[in-house]
Amino acid sequence: MRPLIQTLALLLGLVLGQAVHATAQIPDSIRIDGKDYALNTNPLSQNPKLVDWNPPTDATRSTANWRGYVASWEIRDGGLLLTDVKISTYDEVSKQYGVRSVSADFVPAVPAPAEWYTGALIIPDGEMEEYVHMGYASTYSHYRIYRIRAGRVLEALSLSRAEFEAYRARKFAEFQKTEEYRKALEESLARRGGMSRKETVEFLRQFYSEQYLAR
Repeated sequence: MRPLIQTLALLLGLVLGQAVHATAQIPDSIRIDGKDYALNTNPLSQNPKLVDWNPPTDATRSTANWRGYVASWEIRDGGLLLTDVKISTYDEVSKQYGVRSVSADFVPAVPAPAEWYTGALIIPDGEMEEYVHMGYASTYSHYRIYRIRAGRVLEALSLSRAEFEAYRARKFAEFQKTEEYRKALEESLARRGGMSRKETVEFLRQFYSEQYLAR
């Protein structure tokens, strides 16, 4: 699994150097009981094969998709399954844009149990109440939270926006007492460039959501 502090350093470089993370991101999707939702976390980030993965040469890049792919997931029989990973492409010869599956870069076949993943899935399933042009920072009237350990569902929560924000604030306050947070804050402050301390803390609150919400 890619160390979080390594990924954090990479994203901070993107934030400060190219302002990539300051753009709202295209989310992965997840199917639950036959219905598709946006997924505001990225479980593929913990797949061991992502460490050395580079998008194919014909893949297109966008500030709205800093990770370079869009994955599809499903909750089924108490587990999290990866059902596809796609990239956007551009053919220099035909001058045509397209979409191609690269799931074989990460798993032998799909659907595949996401046994590598431990974290919290954040799924907005209510109306958007406030749009924020940064990452997954927009807010919604209702959320589903799935706590996952080694690809299995430990707990499923259904929360209003107020309940979700209170739950998240409590979990983040607990995380701020850990050595992991102290090191992440120290690293982030060293690289923050024009970001204020308040903005840096908010960045960490967003970046580490799927870790501290799962605890």
